[in-house]
Amino acid sequence: MSMYSQLLRAAVGVSSSSRDELNPRAALAELIRCRSRLAGSESHEGSDWASAAVADELAYDSALIALCRSVGVPCDVDDFDNPGQGRVRLEQGLKSRGIADSKIQACHGH
Repeated sequence: MSMYSQLLRAAVGVSSSSRDELNPRAALAELIRCRSRLAGSESHEGSDWASAAVADELAYDSALIALCRSVGVPCDVDDFDNPGQGRVRLEQGLKSRGIADSKIQACHGH
């Protein structure tokens, strides 16, 4: 298990213990919120920019897992040993359930 997967496992554990299982609408709203932060992570400045960028990625991936779980897309934190591949696989799973990237962006106003 990669270090990123270990961090994500902890983030998913904290987020799921701090709130009830999200319904799909709330999970989608959280994913959109995290996606907008992730898109803005290029503007992180200062000496701690790398930590902030990783935190944004962890938040997005945690929200992605929550949305997938809420709509029945099989997922596991271990899928994120390679984060890019894990995201693509889960995002494709969402597309197969009718939650396309364009819908997420349209909800966000892009």
